Amino acid sequence: MHRGLDLARPRRRWRRLLALPLLLALWLALPRLAAAAPAGLARMQGALGDLLLPRYTAELADLRQQNAALHEQLARSADALAENEALRSLVGAGLPAGRWQPARVVARRGGALTLACTAGAGAPLLDPQGRYAGRVVRCYGNDTCLAALAGTEEDPCAGLAGAFAGLLDRSGGWRLTGLPADCGLAAGTAVTTPGGYWLGTLAEAPRADGSGLTAEARLTDTADLGSTIFFVKY
Repeated sequence: MHRGLDLARPRRRWRRLLALPLLLALWLALPRLAAAAPAGLARMQGALGDLLLPRYTAELADLRQQNAALHEQLARSADALAENEALRSLVGAGLPAGRWQPARVVARRGGALTLACTAGAGAPLLDPQGRYAGRVVRCYGNDTCLAALAGTEEDPCAGLAGAFAGLLDRSGGWRLTGLPADCGLAAGTAVTTPGGYWLGTLAEAPRADGSGLTAEARLTDTADLGSTIFFVKY
């Protein structure tokens, strides 16, 4: 009896060894068979995966969910970047050519910034995304300069939208004022400075103001005036 049990063990081990290649062959053949019966073979593939690798089905579902979420985020980012680039290209107001130096904010005071830079008076000031933020109004002898933010008393700023011109007003948020009441501009129209620097886009169609002779509209995609780094032309 004891010898018979010993002789039976090698047979069982051989059966397991023979079964493993069969399972692997079936696993490799599943993709070709999936076209014929995708639902049933998908369940069989999951069952075999769980048999060979514990938690295979659960981990595969989790990876697919993460992959779908990443693709969705990339799609949203691509759409936003493409829209911004198209608007900037439309008016030739991409990141402008020339020599630009990064300028760190040393101090803030009302509508003015003290910057660590060596630019001359009148040099334009851009935020890190290339949008117009103001201009240098005074240079000091210690490698710093004073810059006035766009729309302040020291940097009144005109805005060009299509064939019409208005005036930037930031007293209640970024707005383009003084447009002709019958300008007929649409939301999304790009707005630049007379020098071609990006100011933003119309967030809405211009509406007539109290006088009835001129119109105004809110702006979007405007400069980040809270940035700690700006760029100054030199």
